[in-house]
Amino acid sequence: MLELISAARRRKRPPTHQLFDVVTLEFRVGLLDIDLNMHLNNAKYLKFMDRSRLEHAVVTGLLNRMVDARCNAVVANTEIAYIRELRPYQQFQLHTRILGWDDKYVYYDQRFESLRKLHTHALLRVANVYGGKSVSPQTVQEMTGMNLQSPALPEYVEQWKRLLQSKKRLTEAD
Repeated sequence: MLELISAARRRKRPPTHQLFDVVTLEFRVGLLDIDLNMHLNNAKYLKFMDRSRLEHAVVTGLLNRMVDARCNAVVANTEIAYIRELRPYQQFQLHTRILGWDDKYVYYDQRFESLRKLHTHALLRVANVYGGKSVSPQTVQEMTGMNLQSPALPEYVEQWKRLLQSKKRLTEAD
């Protein structure tokens, strides 16, 4: 809750980063963040990722523009690869960036690193909401006055999108 209050207070500050810049935050694994296996609990990864996306939105000016436009962003899908564990008291950096968007979603890349080694990699796709309905990222660009064009999405994002389409068809068949 304190993080939300802090973000709300800082949202009107001038941006220090561009929308497609990598924003890095430093963290340390606390005792309340670990599970029975003595490493960072998988649910805590999502908490750190939420916090970092919020900070990305603050420092790029996106949060202020979204609030002014009365737009929301909600996570639609997450894919996480746990590569190396993060142990109690271990320091790590979380690198967050927007990769781009398509006609429906904004795609984020988030990487947990410690001592310059990748520990966890996550992809997220986020839907934009206005007035209780989903709106395209390009519409949000226009509503917020940013008016940026998306770079081409990396091939690994395109492959992930195809996988999600296959999963959707499978669930629709049931």
